[in-house]
Amino acid sequence: MTQAFLLIALLISYSSNVVQDSVSIDRLRQNFQEINSEDDIEQIMEMSIDPDDPSARTAKAYQAASTCMMAEYCFSPIKKLKYFNRGKTSLEKLIAEQKTAENVYLRLLIQLNSPKLLNYYKNIDQDIAYLEAELPSAKIDVEYKYTMIRNLVTLADKDEVKEVLLGIEVTGNDEKL
Repeated sequence: MTQAFLLIALLISYSSNVVQDSVSIDRLRQNFQEINSEDDIEQIMEMSIDPDDPSARTAKAYQAASTCMMAEYCFSPIKKLKYFNRGKTSLEKLIAEQKTAENVYLRLLIQLNSPKLLNYYKNIDQDIAYLEAELPSAKIDVEYKYTMIRNLVTLADKDEVKEVLLGIEVTGNDEKL
């Protein structure tokens, strides 16, 4: 009887810790914007995601983008490529399953920041057009939409790309996801 009680107590304790460790999308967005080190990226990659949470796919997209970014902190070219490809594959899979303004933003961010020799730039024009059409009505806080545009403009190397990005309307539906 005592063992059964202990087992139940442990299970309840474990399940409440899992719920507490589950990621909030707002916290994940903030952590992503504040990445300055390998430790910051590892924190994002290790966050637990509740599969029943409506924002689970978005959280997984941030983890995939963070995996790509981990390549920046590796010395070995093989490890760099491994991290980049793992993150890219995950992000592409998430976009294929459900294309959203936020996961397209993350892909565009990675494409604009990747060396051309990685050959990950073919969706740039398509992603900009998608954001231009979908970002205004996306259920994302307006302030975060501005952050998204600002980040993309900072990375864009062509003036015409910057112009299109700056022209995207961000004041549409600002309901949070």
